[in-house]
This record gives sequence, structure tokens and C-alpha cells, in this order.
Amino acid sequence: MPRVALAPLITLALVSLPPLLPGQAPAPPPARTPGESAVELRSRRLGVMGTELFIEALGPDPARLEAALDAAVAEIRRVEDLMTDWRPSPLMTLNAAAGRGPQPAAPELVRILGQAGELHTFTRGAFDVTFAAVGRLWDFKAKPPRPPSREAVEAALPFVDGRRITVDAKQGTVTIPEGMSVGLGGIAKGYGVDRAMAILMAHGITDAMVNAGGDLKALGRRRGAPWEVAIQHPREPDRVIAVIPVANTCVVTSGDYERFFELDGERYHHILDPRTGFPCRGCISATVVAPEAALADALATALCVLGPEASLPLIEKLPRVEALMVDLDGRVHASSGLLDRAPAGGDGEDREPREETPDDAPPPEESDPPAGADTPSEPNPVP
Repeated sequence: MPRVALAPLITLALVSLPPLLPGQAPAPPPARTPGESAVELRSRRLGVMGTELFIEALGPDPARLEAALDAAVAEIRRVEDLMTDWRPSPLMTLNAAAGRGPQPAAPELVRILGQAGELHTFTRGAFDVTFAAVGRLWDFKAKPPRPPSREAVEAALPFVDGRRITVDAKQGTVTIPEGMSVGLGGIAKGYGVDRAMAILMAHGITDAMVNAGGDLKALGRRRGAPWEVAIQHPREPDRVIAVIPVANTCVVTSGDYERFFELDGERYHHILDPRTGFPCRGCISATVVAPEAALADALATALCVLGPEASLPLIEKLPRVEALMVDLDGRVHASSGLLDRAPAGGDGEDREPREETPDDAPPPEESDPPAGADTPSEPNPVP
């Protein structure tokens, strides 16, 4: 089966092949059986949204594949232009209006911020798009890198509280209190992947894969075989902790190895705990399987904050959502749907398969699942 590796450095590798020796030609493709249609493969690899984007699409019509890939790349760049907080954008315009009451916002921003609010509630504050108030204090590219002072972080923390963002879907407005700002780094990349795949589907593509730095969505099959995602241990690059077959679903991995620096024996990484303003200490990495990449992206961030003990009961509430986590001691924990894919070594080995919830069952007493947790795996092809 074709296999995608989500490595600690978030690299993508299909079936590993030895390097060609000087003068050696690549092996010819396998011969087709009589009457078998040619299946072409086309791909794109480029930088977008601060990471590497890799897209593959398969089909019998090369011109259609090329057009679909170009459109998908254009779409994820459009999402970046809409949601970036690194340069002028509609999101930055919204942030600049903080403290001025309800502001009209692009429909996609209204939807994403509405979903972010639901996820904030569901994860008990572990996912919080208002982390930007403390996020701007951290510079992982500085030389030499230094963490901000505890005093600076504590002064910024009062402006981190996703409950204070008001989204009015009917009016198409968003209200951001004075002194606060929104950053979509924990959900925008996943949304971009969803949109890129939707565009591929709108062009009639039935077999494809989109991977933006570890946010991966697979559609159909690759040359007749299921796509597979190999999850590597973040501290042991040669150790695969799970192999997950995927079709018409998403796999997103987040961890403390993506952007970090070490100082005085301590690792400072980019996934901040919105409750403390400092790098989270919930786990080393979290992988989420979900119908939508935006949902998986946000959940993977939240799981890194919460850790396995608090996270896995939440995941068990969500239909068609699974998780795999590596705790601070390097042990692997899995939700019930991935127990047969991950080795023993965490609390996942004792988990029972979840039961289906009857349609007439009463709502849970704790946080309800966020919108998008049980949506069709194929997104609407129109924004």
C-alpha cells in the first residue's frame, strides 16, 4: 500500500525508494493489463501558509489533473491571504477594529471563528484563538532565542479568553474586545487543506491527497490501494507507532518538534497553553483522525495542551474522530478506534470500544461536541 509518513519534522514520503545511482534510470511503470485505462499521477510541491504543501491527484485525463491542481493551489493561497496574521489581511483588519463593537467580516471568517468558539468550549479552553496576545511575545526565529519574561506573559494573559469573542452568524459580524486579537494558526491550515480538496473534487477528481505540513486529507485510493499514514515516534524517528489507512478523511499531527528552541536544558516550543502563556506540557505529540482537517487541526492543538488523561474522554464523545498521543514519557495512548493500530504502552490498551449513541439519547452533561465533528467527509466544493 502507498504510505505517507508524518515524521517529527513533518515531512511527506510515499513508499520509500533507494536513491538512483549515477546514470541509473528510474524503473518503468508496471505494464497495464489489456483494456485497463491509463491512470496518470500529477503533483505539486510548494511553500504556503508557512509550511510545505504537497498535493497528488490521479486520473485518466492529464489536462484535467493539471487544471485541478492549479485551482487547488490557488484556493489554499486564497485562504492564506484571508486568514494570515503575518501581513495585511481581512483577519488583520478585524483585529485592528478590536474594541469598536461588532464588525462585518468575511463569511468564512465568521464560520471559522464560530467553530473556534465551540471548540474553545468543548476543549475547556485548551483551544483558544485569542492566544495571539501572548503568542506575539514568543520569537522562535530570534538569534539567540530567549523566552519572554514571566512578567510580560502575565501582563498579556488577561487578553487571552476565547469566551469574550462574540460571533453573530446572522448579522455576519465579529466583536473583539479592546486589547485582544485573534490568530488562526491552529485551524487555518486545516481549513486550507479542506478547501483545496473541495476544489479538486469540484474538478471531478476522485483520487487525491493534500498534505500541508502534517495536515493531511486523502480522497479515494492511490492506484487502487488505500492511502496509508505512518505515524512516527517524535523522539525515535526510526520507530513507527501506528499505520493508519485513510480514505475520504483527514489525519493531522501536532507536536513540540515543529518549532522550538532549547535553553538551559529546557525545550520551548510553539504550542502555547492559553491558560499559562507558556509552551504546553500535555504531551509530545498528538495525531487526530477526523472528517475535516480544520476540526482535526484544532483538536490536535488542544490535545497537546490537555494531555492524554483529559483528552481521550473528550475524543470518545466525537463520532468518526480518533486520536493517538505520545505523552511526556514517550508512551503511546490511543482512543478506542485506534487500539488495533497502536502498540500497547499507554492507557489506551485498557480502553473499551465506544458504543454508538442512540438518536434519542439525552445530551451529554459536559461539553457538547463542536460543529463539524459529524459532518460529511467530503466538504462542499463551493466556498
